[in-house]
Amino acid sequence: MGEKMDTDIGSLRAKFLKAYSSVPEKLRDDVIAIINDKPYSWNASYVEILAKTALGDSIITKLEEVGLFKED
Repeated sequence: MGEKMDTDIGSLRAKFLKAYSSVPEKLRDDVIAIINDKPYSWNASYVEILAKTALGDSIITKLEEVGLFKED
């Protein structure tokens, strides 16, 4: 992975963690991404993203693609 990609992923990771902190606890079991036909909730995504796994990188990339991190 190149340095620019690492920076981008790091930035997306920070945005996800900020978004996750504002999600009500009752909604954290809701599915937010489907990767390789498997659903991932806020909680499962949080674990993968915090651990900096390849799956976590795929999840935050997908969330960015669908506009979760768009700023007004």
